[in-house]
This record gives sequence, C-alpha cells and structure tokens, in this order.
Amino acid sequence: MLINHINMIEVKINENDANQRFDRFLRKYLQNAPLSLIQKNIRKKNFKINDKRAKKDDFVKNGDIITMYIKDEDYKKWVRKKEFKASDFDLDIIYEDENIIIIDKKSGVLSHAANKNDYGNNIVDQMTSYLYKTNKVNSRDLTFKPSIVNRLDRNTAGLIIGAKNAKALRSLNKAIRQGKINKYYLTIVEGEIHKDFEIDTRISKNENKNMVKEKEDGKRIITKFHPLETKNNFTLLECKLITGKTHQIRYSLNKNSTPIIGDRKYSKSSIDYKKINLNNQALLAYKLEFDFIEDLSYLDKKIFISRQVGMINDIKEEVFYGNLIK
Repeated sequence: MLINHINMIEVKINENDANQRFDRFLRKYLQNAPLSLIQKNIRKKNFKINDKRAKKDDFVKNGDIITMYIKDEDYKKWVRKKEFKASDFDLDIIYEDENIIIIDKKSGVLSHAANKNDYGNNIVDQMTSYLYKTNKVNSRDLTFKPSIVNRLDRNTAGLIIGAKNAKALRSLNKAIRQGKINKYYLTIVEGEIHKDFEIDTRISKNENKNMVKEKEDGKRIITKFHPLETKNNFTLLECKLITGKTHQIRYSLNKNSTPIIGDRKYSKSSIDYKKINLNNQALLAYKLEFDFIEDLSYLDKKIFISRQVGMINDIKEEVFYGNLIK
C-alpha cells in the first residue's frame, strides 16, 4: 500500500509577494486548490506564518517564511504552475524605469491572451518575455508576474502601461481608480463637430457579440470630446476618458451619430474604406499624463506620446481631401 506522508514545505516571501492577505497569497500560490480547502487548512493550522498560527486576514511581509504541512501529492497538484515560456518579443518601448514600462501597441495586436492559442501574440506575454530575458524582473517570484494596468481593443493602437513590481502595480491601479492617469485618444469620425461635448451614459456588454449597448442599470461611462480639425464632413477628435470601460469611445461616438471611421462593429457606413486601406477603427491611445502618484511621485506631470500619431494624421489627410463615398 502506498502511503502519502505529510511534508513540511517552506517558501520565503519576497518584496513582490509581500503586503497581501495570507489567504490571497495562498490562493495565488496554490492556484489549483479550492478556496474551501485553503481556508480549512488555515483553520487546522496546517498553513502557518513563521511557524506560528495565522488567520486568513493576516498580512504576509517581506522575509516571512510560510510553512505548509500537506501531502506531497496535494502540493504538486495545487501549486501554481510557472506560466512563463520564453518567446520572442517585438515591442516599441516608449519609456521604462525600475517600476514601469510604457509600450506603444500596434493595431491588430491583443493586449492579453484571450485563450491558449494567443500565447506569445499579445502585449502581456511579449512584455513578460522581454522583462525576464533581460533580467529586469525576477522570474522566481512566488505569486507576482508583470502586469498591464490598462487594456486596449485588438484593433485600437497606442500606449499601454505595464508594472514591473507589485508595489508599482498597486500604485498604478489605485491611480487609475482615482483618475490620476489621464488617458487621451485621437480618432477621426464621420460628421462635422465644432464644439466640445461630453457623453455620459450607462452600458452593459453582450459577451456573445463582444459589443456594448445602453442600459439604465449598467456601468456608467463618461468621455469628453474636443474637436481639433474639421473638413469635408469629417472631424479629427481628441477624446479624454473619465471612466475606462470596454468600447467606451466607440459606443459613445456612434451614439452621438458621429461614428469612428473604419468601425464596422458599431456603424454601417457609406464610405469606401478600401480607398484608404483602412481595415479597422481609426483610434489611437496617443497620450498619457501623470498626476502625483504616491510611491511614483517622480512621474508627476510627465507626458508620454505615441509614435503612431503620424498614422492618424495620414488618415486624416486622406479623408479630409479624398472622395470616399461609395
């Protein structure tokens, strides 16, 4: 008869794994274990901090030793599998320091994998590969891995912010919730717009169609729009996100009867986009402005601009001075 002995397994908390609740750490580290089993083992004192009984809402600190008294086969079954695999990366890095990285995403590239077939063909995987291969992030972290804090649709180009350590990730996520990172987009729409306006409404998402629609009890979206140039029934617009929800700008502009050119999902246009070789929405996340952020104060008042602004200007010239009606 095969007997599975209880083993004592120790792991040391480093800076990127610190400052999180004990149960949250365990849920990430033992990602394949049911939450009920994790909580049961905490109650039974099988999971300890510095070999002392710990409660689920205790916080783990840098240097703490987590001790787990569990069967070896359970540990192997429950423990987080290292998801990183070496892959190539093709990144346009606008800015990088010891805490953050800003990447200029091309249209057609996913922000993150939607399924296993997307591995390597998205910004998160390529960023992770770059940071690990260049030894800028410790691949031996127990629960932390580099993450992005803002996402763009596959066919929306522009600036994505990545966090290289857990402290920066927490600071950036908090800053976004507090509106301390101002995100601006450039787009070209059908119709002439001559004054600033704002769209404030509520939406819900239809997952099957990957579209949003207006809904009274949905999530609130607020976007401010500023016309930069108008000609020939088209307008170059700057858009400022106040909230940040899926398809927020695309839906809002279609609701305003000034749809983004090339956006076939939300608009049935009479324009022949083949004349300008436009295969998707003309939308660029072109500028980031940082306000004061705790722990990242050196970024205060810094502005970062996408290198793809010229692409939007080229499209603008074609639609302002071309004859695109079918």
